[in-house]
Amino acid sequence: MFFALQITSTLTFAAACASAGITVLIDNDLNSCAHNHCLQFETATAMAFISWFTTLPSFLLNFWSLASR
Repeated sequence: MFFALQITSTLTFAAACASAGITVLIDNDLNSCAHNHCLQFETATAMAFISWFTTLPSFLLNFWSLASR
């Protein structure tokens, strides 16, 4: 159970960072927000970080529980 939570948390954080990178690329570097749906990209990125922040306490509590055995 612990390893599945660790993998899920890591993958969620990696996906959130990748989404943020793509959003910054489209918005700031390419300046093509008018042609794309930047608000939807930014909302999806924010939701990805929120989901990572919600899994983080569970990961930390499970890690602490495993370490205190």
